[in-house]
Amino acid sequence: MNNFSQVLTRTLTTEFYRVNAMFFLVAIGFCFGFMRGVEHIALAGFFVGSPWLAMIPVGVWILYTIKVVIYNRREVKFEKNWFLYSLPLGNAIPAYVTVAVGQLAPIIAYGSFLFFFALKQQQWLVMSIILVSLGSMIIITTWRLGHSLTYPLHEKSTPTPIRKLDQLFAKPAAWIFSEGIVRSQPGMVYVTKIVACLVIYGATQLYLYDQYDERLYLMAACAAFSANLALVFQYQKLEVVDLMMFRSLPIPFTNRMITFVVTMLILCFPEIAILATNRPEYLSITNYFSAILFGISLLLAGYGKLYVRSIDFDSFTRQIFFVSMGLLLTILFKVPILVATGILFVAGFILIKKNYYYFQP
Repeated sequence: MNNFSQVLTRTLTTEFYRVNAMFFLVAIGFCFGFMRGVEHIALAGFFVGSPWLAMIPVGVWILYTIKVVIYNRREVKFEKNWFLYSLPLGNAIPAYVTVAVGQLAPIIAYGSFLFFFALKQQQWLVMSIILVSLGSMIIITTWRLGHSLTYPLHEKSTPTPIRKLDQLFAKPAAWIFSEGIVRSQPGMVYVTKIVACLVIYGATQLYLYDQYDERLYLMAACAAFSANLALVFQYQKLEVVDLMMFRSLPIPFTNRMITFVVTMLILCFPEIAILATNRPEYLSITNYFSAILFGISLLLAGYGKLYVRSIDFDSFTRQIFFVSMGLLLTILFKVPILVATGILFVAGFILIKKNYYYFQP
C-alpha cells in the first residue's frame, strides 16, 4: 500500500504543484507580500464572524477543489499514465486519500487556521461549517480520483423527456450553447454560480455596516464575472471542438456575437439578479447597469483572447487571475468604469474579428 501511495503521489501530487507553480507563487506573493500578519488576523476574524461570511472562503475552497478534480481527471487519461488503471485491482483507497490530502493541503492549512480562530471566539457553527466543508472536499476528491481510474470511459445518455423536447422544438443557438455548457460541466457551472453569488452578497452586505462608494459594488461584480470566464472557456471549446461545423455555417459575424452575449446573459442571470436585488439604496441604478456592461465586456475580451492561440484551462485560469487583479486595481484607483468597459469591448471585438475564422485548436 505504501508503494501505491508513492506512485500516485509522484504521478499526481508532485506534478500538480509543478504544473501550477506559477499559480501558487502568485498566490503566496499576494497573500504574504501585500498583507501583513495583522491584516490576516483581521480577515480571519471577518470570515468567522458569521456562518454566511464563512461561506466566502468555503466558496474559494470549492473552486480550488474543482481545479484539483479536473486536473486529476485529465491527467489519468494521458497515455503515459495509463498504468494507473491497474491500481483499483488492489486496495488503493488509502493512496487516493493521500493524494487528495496532499493536493488539498493549502486549503486544509488555511481551514485549520480559521478553525482555531473560530474556536478561540467560540463560533461553534462556523467551526462545524469549516470541518464539514474540508471533510467533504477530501471525500469528493478521493471519490472522483477513484472513479476516474475505475471507470475511465463513462457512457452519458440524454434523459427521455429531454429527447422528446429536442424533437418538438428547434433550439436557438444560444440555447444550444447554454445547455451544452451546463450538461458538459454541471459541477463547474453550479459551483461558479454559488461562489459568484456569495461574493456579491457578502460584498453588498458590508454596505449595511459602513459607508462605501460604488467601488466595492463594482469590485464584487468584477470578481463574479471573472469567475464566469471559466464558462467562456467551455463556450469556446464547445464551439471549436464539439460543434466544429458551427464556424463553417453561413452565419453573419454580428449574429455570432449576439449569440455569445445572449448565452452569457443566460448563464450569468443569477449574478445579474443578485446584483439587482442587493444593490445598496444610495447607489444609483447607473452603477448597476455599469456593472453588468463591465462584466459582459470582460467576458467578451476573454472570449477574444481564447482565439489568439490555443491554450489549456490551467494557463487560462492563471491569466484570469492576473487580469482580474489588474481590473480590481483600476476600480480601486477610481478609473472610470465606462472607460474600462469600452476598452474591453473594443479589444474583445477586434481579437474575435481578426482571429475567429483562422483559429485552429
